[in-house]
Amino acid sequence: MNWQISKIEISSFKAFKKINLDFGDSSLLTLDGPNGFGKTSVFDAIELLLTGSIKRIRQLFNTLMMGNRTNYEDNLLWNKRSGKKDLAIKIEFFNGDRKLILARHTAAAEFEEQANNRADQFNHLILYELPDFESNNYITENLRDESFIEELFGKNFKENFPYLNYLEQGQNQLLHTRVDKRKEALNNLFNIRDVKAETDNCRAIATRLTKFIGDPKRATDLSRLKTEADSLKGMIQADLGGIEYRKTSTAVLQPGWDKELPFPTYAAEIHAEYVENLRRLEELVTLKNAIQIKDKNEGIEKYIEINTDFVKSLARFGSDLEKLNGLDVTKNELNELNKSVGIIKRGVIVIKADEAKSLPGWGQERLAWFLEQIVIRDALQEKSNSNANAAVELNHLKAELLAEHAKVYADDQHCPLCGADWQTHDTMLQKIEFRSKQINDALSADSLNLINLTGVMTAELATIEAQIQARVAQLSVGYNIALHDALLLDKARLPAITKLAARLQALGVQLNYPFSENEAVVDTRVQQLTASIRSQKTAETEPLPGDWRTVITAAFKELQEFYIVEPQALKDKGLYIAVKANEAKSNRLKLCVDELQVIQRENEAARIAKDKVNTLKTTLEKTERSYSEQTIAEIELIFHIYSGRLIQNYQRGLGLFIESKDGKELRFLTAEKSEHDAILSMSSGQVSALSLGFFLALNRVYSSVPLILIDDPSQSLDEVNIASLTDLLRCEFSNRQLIVSSHEDDISAYMRYRFTKAGLSTRSLNMQRLAKDALVAAI
Repeated sequence: MNWQISKIEISSFKAFKKINLDFGDSSLLTLDGPNGFGKTSVFDAIELLLTGSIKRIRQLFNTLMMGNRTNYEDNLLWNKRSGKKDLAIKIEFFNGDRKLILARHTAAAEFEEQANNRADQFNHLILYELPDFESNNYITENLRDESFIEELFGKNFKENFPYLNYLEQGQNQLLHTRVDKRKEALNNLFNIRDVKAETDNCRAIATRLTKFIGDPKRATDLSRLKTEADSLKGMIQADLGGIEYRKTSTAVLQPGWDKELPFPTYAAEIHAEYVENLRRLEELVTLKNAIQIKDKNEGIEKYIEINTDFVKSLARFGSDLEKLNGLDVTKNELNELNKSVGIIKRGVIVIKADEAKSLPGWGQERLAWFLEQIVIRDALQEKSNSNANAAVELNHLKAELLAEHAKVYADDQHCPLCGADWQTHDTMLQKIEFRSKQINDALSADSLNLINLTGVMTAELATIEAQIQARVAQLSVGYNIALHDALLLDKARLPAITKLAARLQALGVQLNYPFSENEAVVDTRVQQLTASIRSQKTAETEPLPGDWRTVITAAFKELQEFYIVEPQALKDKGLYIAVKANEAKSNRLKLCVDELQVIQRENEAARIAKDKVNTLKTTLEKTERSYSEQTIAEIELIFHIYSGRLIQNYQRGLGLFIESKDGKELRFLTAEKSEHDAILSMSSGQVSALSLGFFLALNRVYSSVPLILIDDPSQSLDEVNIASLTDLLRCEFSNRQLIVSSHEDDISAYMRYRFTKAGLSTRSLNMQRLAKDALVAAI
């Protein structure tokens, strides 16, 4: 683990675009130059590579920024002015002839993800082991897990780095921590973290055991079981003997009191419910006659309720209830007669043979005669229609011929039809008119014959119509259309209404009233019929409980099954329940006792375990305090010497002491043994000297890595302190590699001079000059 730094290359990190630092094999390396040229950034780069984070930045972020924000547009570590190149930190370590190159690398594209720009996030800075310092092969084969650092530099190296190897610019933050928290911060140094973890485990286990013992639910269960067990002990009766199980109920859902095992587990409220159910049944068994009367009367009321519409229909129809078929026959005959009247009303001109045959009331041989007249009528109609058409056509042709003839032969005396010579033109026209009249007269004779024929046929049909009208009048006398329509409306329900009528008539109810459309009359009849039905009720002389039917139907499927139950059967059932309840109580008592004993044993075991855990915790705490006190004593002498050499002019005495308060605290004391921490009485320069003394004492005793980083100790130290520090480092830490920064060149030169005089190698890196050289190289 004697690794020391020989080279550093930093790219795109903070203020650096790219810089190379060659440490060589120097014992003391100073980083010189004014403030603002990257001295602290070099220390940040070393810390980031070795620990995976920068503690100062993480603490400042948690103090200053709001933790609920995750995305930031810029990254504090990445120098994007370098041309958006990858961020890389490479360090070459040497240990004799062996070399080790470690690097942390993040591709520039990773910073496009805003979640990676949060200042306290360093997970994207990946650790690599490279084959040589010039290599940039950031590939999977060279990737290393974070545990690789501790494999190289020792267990807890990352956690101890800010206490053993790196003193930040200014004062050690540990000194400004509360005295009882200082020791906790140094647990890794004292090798008591595992003991502390075991102590915390014991404390957590003891707390859990305390909660287990005092759990309110367990306490409630314990009290409940004790109360229930005491109650059951008082309820268990002497041996009640045995009784055979017999099923009493017939309901589809068997009641609990009638089951062969009525108590799967005993419950007093269930037992009381069973006893009450049997008591109610025993009470009702003595009221069987009253129940039968009540059931009959309720059945009558239910019958009335169900048949309300039927009763109203019966009240409306009365004795006309069964007239639907006769009314249907009359209605059909009337429809046929009206159809025949309709045929006659259309007239003899259009009546057809089939229609004539359908007419009723023809005399002997009169139908055959009438059918012959229809044939003659049709012939005359056809002929009359033809003659009329011919006459019209002849007149039309004659008019056209004469008009055309007059145009050509205006005064011609010859007939244009037959060529006869009529001497004069006027005579010829008169002869044509005369002949036309003769033809028209001949054609009109057929129409006259048709008129005479239809008159005879009309007279015949008038006789038939008179007979039909007489039959219609006869049928209409006995036909009630309102009754017929009402019966047709209730046709589907007529069988049920008829059945109701038959039942009422069997009871002696008279239905001798006719159909009525008057609602008042119908309502009166409904009341009378309902009263007749209710008259079948029997007077109820014994009162019954309001829920008598619910009690019975919960146990019996039908009332008839309840009527055959004997009182003795229910008494036997009560005794059976008492026996089973006694058995269930005994079983429940045993179960309660068993559960009670389990809880009591668990509580006792928990108390014993708690006592043992508390004993172990006390032992561990004593061991921790003893070891801490012993470990603090190991550094106390060295710290006293170092602090005395660094703080040479202190009015309260030379050198400081450490008090541990039996390993519970870490407090700095002066020679005056004040109850206050020494820091409270010191100036800033003295506190810085104290910080250096404590840091160097810890490094001397605990550090196994020969590396000390001190960032600008001259910020708060005067020349005397610096001289003392230089001699202390030169004499006590000559086997370590010291990397010290300073903004004052004379102090840096003085320190190198003193180391050189002691035969130790030194090197100076001026950060301002290196920055200018890097800028020129970039141009």
